[in-house]
Amino acid sequence: MPAKQWSNWPDIAQRVFNEMYGTMVANQTLFLHPKTPWMYQEQWSTTSWNTAWTAADACQQALKDIIAGRGYAKK
Repeated sequence: MPAKQWSNWPDIAQRVFNEMYGTMVANQTLFLHPKTPWMYQEQWSTTSWNTAWTAADACQQALKDIIAGRGYAKK
């Protein structure tokens, strides 16, 4: 994890990254179609990492939007 990006995310985005990556990397069967062949662990780890990164970025953006009163959190 590049330290600059990690420190750029708020705590909640860091937690989202850790939870998403940990869950995905350990549970490939939860995310693949039943007829899809298993990926090698190295490939699945990369997919998990990229997905967790995307989720953390989305969390950070959603938090910014909530604070600014934009997006889905608007009443």
